[in-house]
Amino acid sequence: MKLNPQQAPLYGECVLTVQLEEDDVCRAEDEEEKVEFYLLFSGSTQRHLTSTLRVSHVTLQAVCPAHNVCEQVLVTLCWVQPDGAVDSRSQETFCFVQDLALDMAHFLLDSIAPQEALLLDDEQECERLDKSLALALRHLRTRPGIHTHSGRDGHATDTHDEASTDVSSAEPPRQQLSGLLHLAASHGLRTVAAFLLQQPGARRALRTPNARGLTAACVAQSRGHEQLLELFTQ
Repeated sequence: MKLNPQQAPLYGECVLTVQLEEDDVCRAEDEEEKVEFYLLFSGSTQRHLTSTLRVSHVTLQAVCPAHNVCEQVLVTLCWVQPDGAVDSRSQETFCFVQDLALDMAHFLLDSIAPQEALLLDDEQECERLDKSLALALRHLRTRPGIHTHSGRDGHATDTHDEASTDVSSAEPPRQQLSGLLHLAASHGLRTVAAFLLQQPGARRALRTPNARGLTAACVAQSRGHEQLLELFTQ
């Protein structure tokens, strides 16, 4: 099989296209019943099993799982027959990397005043950053262990940690959460704001003013971000 792309940021969530080899296609066609394809990602301390969607005779799609460290992993194509029998076929290497959004997320979480730490004036650049930054922030606050979640298009992912040490972050301080909300309000980061509002203490942080005495809702209103204002005040 061939994977495209061949690398992804640590927080995953990108769509992977899997090009099946002729042998895999022939084996699947020989089966009388429909088989289900899965991808098994094997890293040094984590393994992920994710479902796929067959979009053509020779092509699958899957949502890339998140991973815990930057490294090259081995991806194995597996299929499950209706009777429950599992077979593993092709293998390919894949890389998890740290990207700009993850660097920014680390920087913002380490900053005393995150609302002043990010200087972005380009609206289109903010829109492009919005989703990836939200995913990166969520990734940094993910608790390791065994869990299953559904990604885009209903793809399910199982994650198993070989080491079960809890390295999850503590609940963010209210002042930090308020600063991040002000940052989202200032730059129109709707996806980031939606993620922050799911955190403990978010509603209280919304009422916390910045150094100029403005709440996040006031900042969003002054910048003309009406959708954010609605999100903050609903």
